[in-house]
Amino acid sequence: MAHRAYEPAYHVPQRDFNDPMKRLIRTTWGLLNRHEQRQLGLLVLLMIVQACLEVVSIGSILPFMALLERPEAIHTTWFTQLAYETLGFTSDRGFLIFTGLCVLGLFVVVNVVNTLSLCAQAHFSWMRSFSISKRLLTTYLAQPYTFFLGRNSADFTRNIYQEVRQVIIGLILPLVTLLSRCISISLILTLLIYVDWAVSLGIASVFAATYGLVFLVSRKYLKEIGHRIVAANEACYRATNEAFGGIKEAKLKGMEQVYIDTFSPQGHMVAKMNRRRVIIARTPRYILETVAFGSMLVVVLILLSSSNSISTIIPTLSIFAFAGYRLMPSLSQIFVAFASIRSSTASLDIVVSDLGLAPEPISEPSSSTSMTLDSSLELDSVSFRYLPDSPIVLNDVDLSIRRGESIAIVGSTGAGKTTLLDILLGLLEPTDGTMAIDGVPVTRENVRGWQHQIGYVPQNIFLSDDSISRNITLGIPDEEVRQEQIEFAAKVAGLHDFIQGELPDGYLTSVGERGVRLSGGQIQRLGIARAIYQNPRVIFLDEATSALDSRTEKQVMEGLRQQSQDRTVIIIAHRLTTIRFCDRIVVLDSGTISDIGNWDELMDRSEAFRQLAGELEADSPSNG
Repeated sequence: MAHRAYEPAYHVPQRDFNDPMKRLIRTTWGLLNRHEQRQLGLLVLLMIVQACLEVVSIGSILPFMALLERPEAIHTTWFTQLAYETLGFTSDRGFLIFTGLCVLGLFVVVNVVNTLSLCAQAHFSWMRSFSISKRLLTTYLAQPYTFFLGRNSADFTRNIYQEVRQVIIGLILPLVTLLSRCISISLILTLLIYVDWAVSLGIASVFAATYGLVFLVSRKYLKEIGHRIVAANEACYRATNEAFGGIKEAKLKGMEQVYIDTFSPQGHMVAKMNRRRVIIARTPRYILETVAFGSMLVVVLILLSSSNSISTIIPTLSIFAFAGYRLMPSLSQIFVAFASIRSSTASLDIVVSDLGLAPEPISEPSSSTSMTLDSSLELDSVSFRYLPDSPIVLNDVDLSIRRGESIAIVGSTGAGKTTLLDILLGLLEPTDGTMAIDGVPVTRENVRGWQHQIGYVPQNIFLSDDSISRNITLGIPDEEVRQEQIEFAAKVAGLHDFIQGELPDGYLTSVGERGVRLSGGQIQRLGIARAIYQNPRVIFLDEATSALDSRTEKQVMEGLRQQSQDRTVIIIAHRLTTIRFCDRIVVLDSGTISDIGNWDELMDRSEAFRQLAGELEADSPSNG
């Protein structure tokens, strides 16, 4: 397996500066899968229908107002005459009432379609927010272990929840709104040009000039606002994660104000930038309304100057007034959409970039990929470095571990113990050399088969805010859980008597967030019980008894020895009592194996190990 290096931060995709809107649409479209693209297409179609119906409803005002002014036109216009005779009307008043009801019905239909469009937009936004967040989470979890060494976990949470939501609400829906509103405005202007082309073109020119000037002034600020919001949000997420993740230390050291001071300037920046974004997006509405009102007065004056009778201009004035009533929200929505799109491109870059990460295949081990340890585990000339230009951590390591053997890995700080353990776990891929199980090299295709045989107990145990039972069986469906196996694992870990005798609900007792209701030793024993429950062939203990007193540690290790006659046990420890029983002890020094042997052999021949054993002895607590 060749090791791959991952950049610790996201990169921004290359932009097509010659046509940014085309690039934006192409990138956004590519963010959706085929099913989502079809849904977006249907949503766009619905909004186009909505825009057309709005224009029809506006256009219906002119003939209706004309009929009210001159009822005799019912019999002089061919389609009104045809409707009058076909529907069997006998009075002009009745026909006018019917026409008014039709216009009202058309407005009801328009508003029903508007409601359907609103529901469709809400469905699309929330469902796409879920589906893209899920895809992003899947992409993150599919990355190899090295990927997470260069990223902050707060970034993942922020991207999955906030940045994806910003892409949907701040970019995709505004693009759809922009399209539908542009269509609506174009159709309304076409109608107005048909009614009075000179006045309509004049008004359109005034609106276009006003709108263009406002947008050109604000576009630069909106882009900068978007990037500053992303950066400030990242800092806020990190500050809050660190504060709540280390709440015990924060309380003990009185660091509450430190975290508040870290959060405050970034939180203030987010609030300030969002305030500016809202102001820039909403203020042009009032400018446009002022221009619209002034334009309507100009229209009235022009119509009055070209006609001797006010009654003759009422139909035309009515359609212009109602068109203005429909145009103003559309123009406002277009600018808000532009502002939102402009300030959301940074979020799009982040989401698209991380979704583009090459995923590692997530697959369950099958019979064809099983990596059962029946004979030995071999490391052949294994070397490792985290990045191509970083120092080498392990150098030309050769190690053979037999089935059923207990192995301890010891060494001073920085010797490479954790890195070696991570390679044995299949979390890290050797930069050079191979790891093989019974002669079969471990690769990306079969590493899950090897990991399926492993029980791992880290120094820091992850606990969910759930019951003791579910924390022991973490990740196993309830219907597959065996209570007798839970109790057996707890007995081996020295936890059963405590659970049954001291906890109010036994194995159903909740441990609280991050195990806040348990002591450090109880948490570590629970982690050991979790590893035992899976009945693994190989057990890895990464300083897993460091929080136990010597007496409890002795009980736990004795229980492991009794249950590990056919299991392989690999231990990293800083305690003399933990490693003395091991069949062999591997001594690491600066990334290389300096010696291997049992306790007595190493004490007899290795000065480096005697010094290390003295340190371990000094670190070991008393039996009290």
